[in-house]
Amino acid sequence: MTYKRIISIAVLFFLPLLCGCSQLGWRVSGNQGDSVSTTIADQERRFAGAMEFLRSGNEQATRDLLERVVEGPPINGVTDEALFRLSVLYLRDDGGKGTVRAMELLDRLKKEFPISPWAHQAAPLGLYLAGVKTLREQRREVKILKELNLSLSRDNREMRQSMERLKSLDLELEQKIKR
Repeated sequence: MTYKRIISIAVLFFLPLLCGCSQLGWRVSGNQGDSVSTTIADQERRFAGAMEFLRSGNEQATRDLLERVVEGPPINGVTDEALFRLSVLYLRDDGGKGTVRAMELLDRLKKEFPISPWAHQAAPLGLYLAGVKTLREQRREVKILKELNLSLSRDNREMRQSMERLKSLDLELEQKIKR
């Protein structure tokens, strides 16, 4: 056998093994129920791209890429940081919906990555957001109570006016009876 023939046989023998080994542990099926798989390297590239967009100030592109990262398979060191950063980005949304989404992401971070440094950093933020949520609920209750109080005040005024009319009618009736 010649040297080239030995190398050819070795390549033909080892190539399928190398391809199979390179995918072992690096291919995981996506979360979205489709047949497309996402590699860990793809997830890491998306995360790195999101960080570049964040550095350049493009928050929407950052959010889009981070959403794709957190929808993919959980990867220590990538998904946990993406969950934390995405929750912080959602805090800028108005109307309280961003706060709700941020809390959902922080809860997921705490549940899926309890020993992650990002989960430890997220703990005080989660407590703060829970306090904000409580304050919003209390404001909503105060607003409802003010509206109820206003309604009761109107009802009370109407009842006083009705009582005054009844008194005057009662006085008129007494005067007619005396005559």
